[in-house]
Formats: sequence, structure tokens, C-alpha cells
Amino acid sequence: MTETSMRERKKEATKTNILETAIELINRQGFSDTTMHQIAQKADVALRTLYNYFPSKESIVATYIQMAVQCEVNQGWDDLLALDATFERLLFMCQKSAAWMKENFILIEVYAADPRNYYYGPATEEIPRSGYDEVVMKVMELGQQMGDVTRSVPAQILARQYMGFYYISILTWLGDPEQDLFEIFKEGQGILYQGIKADGADPGAVLWGLFC
Repeated sequence: MTETSMRERKKEATKTNILETAIELINRQGFSDTTMHQIAQKADVALRTLYNYFPSKESIVATYIQMAVQCEVNQGWDDLLALDATFERLLFMCQKSAAWMKENFILIEVYAADPRNYYYGPATEEIPRSGYDEVVMKVMELGQQMGDVTRSVPAQILARQYMGFYYISILTWLGDPEQDLFEIFKEGQGILYQGIKADGADPGAVLWGLFC
């Protein structure tokens, strides 16, 4: 093993230790009551070292969620592809999301406070995106290849619209956690998939009615 690879492994181990320690503290004490100083002490690293890895508590939460999304994709991608329809694949993803979010309410509450974390605006190194939108876009592309998703709209735009309802669903649930998040996801996805146009209605008349 070269000196460089040993150094990289040590850095990765330090990063993992900080993440696990921070998430444990945040889940136990709450986000506001957990400080960077506490995280550094608990992780047994210098405060400066902590800031070298993570510039803020928000970046810690975002990185953890990004890793969780990647883990879910790695573990569940084959099961997702085994489903026959894009609608069912997206619903499967929502089901997985809802289950994870129920177990990590505090983290999602922090992450959802800024909509840019989901899709809007440029990504930053400080607060990495979860990567969920990229998975949605891939599923949309596969749907276009299968023929059950329209090819008249780029997959990137389809994913962006999907992430819009996805984010609003999360905010709705955070406002009243007694609701079933998966049911809220299903409701939004159903409307997105079916559209709002009544059978036989003229699209222009529908739009006129919405804004007048």
C-alpha cells in the first residue's frame, strides 16, 4: 500500500467518524442544540480539522443524506428495474424515501429548510445535493426508452417537475408528521402523471380558467 493511499484511507476514516458522531448527536440532542465544538470533542478531532472536512452542520447533514441516497440506490436498483412500469418504479422510490424520512425526521427538517438542496439553483460544494434528482432523471430516461414516458419533454425537465411535487410533499408532511408521507407522495405523483386536464377539455380553456 502506497503512502498516498494510506493517507486517503485515513482521511476517509476521519470523515466517516465525524459524520457518524455528528448525526448521532443531532438525532439525540436536536440540530440547534448540537454545536460544532461538541461534534469535534465527541469525534476526538481538533475543531480546525472538523471545519476542514465540513464548513457547517448543514453540510454534515447534506453529506449524510447524499450518502444515504447512494446507499439506497446501490441496494435497491435491481429491485427497481424489476418493476415493469415507470409509474411503479417512481412509486417504489417514494416508498423507500418515506420510510427513511420517518426514521430521520430531524435531518430532513434541516435539509428541507432550503429548497436549493433539492433541485433549484446551482449546487455548491458546501451543501451537496442528495442526488435524488439524478436518480429520478435516470428513471425518466429509462421510461422514455421503454415507451411509457413521453419523449416530447426532456428527461431533465420531467425530473425537475417531479422534484417540485416531491419537495412540496415533504414540506406538507413536516407541517403535520401525523400524515402518511407515502400517501402524500402517491397523491402528488398521481396528479403529475395524469395531469389536471379533464377528459375532452380544451387545454387553452383550462389554462384560462386557472389564471382568470
